[in-house]
Amino acid sequence: MPYAPRLLIALLVASGVLQVGFNLHDGARPALVAGSVLGSLAAVATVFLLLRGRAKSERFVQATTALAGVYLLFGIATSLLTLWLPMKELREQLLSEPAHLPPLTGSQTLVMLVITALGIWQLCIWIGTLRRALDMPLVGGVLVFLVLVLVNLIVTSVVASVIGVA
Repeated sequence: MPYAPRLLIALLVASGVLQVGFNLHDGARPALVAGSVLGSLAAVATVFLLLRGRAKSERFVQATTALAGVYLLFGIATSLLTLWLPMKELREQLLSEPAHLPPLTGSQTLVMLVITALGIWQLCIWIGTLRRALDMPLVGGVLVFLVLVLVNLIVTSVVASVIGVA
């Protein structure tokens, strides 16, 4: 990715809008939406801290631009695909009867498989980007990805519980 701070800001804003829009569309509570945005920002800050710790802070703009671009591209694709799924009904049925999976039509199953494949592809790109940016082996990239997920989940949970979602 080129060194383009304005592109990074634009991608982060667009990613945030996508995240908020589809979270609200899926019925997430506002406190959880706010928590997920702050969790994502904490993950971005963690990337900065990790790069700085490895004396590679000059790579922050390019690495984060790549991560945000991949998130946005795959997020748009998977979000549009989920519009073909009855997500609210599926979630309600799973919550009411967790032992019984809700029935899916053939096309819904295909959409779920495509979403899963896109998610795996996105994961591979993110790990590769982190690995290259931090100059570490594949295992290091996987561990850094897991750290980012953990930071995101912790911050999201804390912010959501403080604001009002237990």
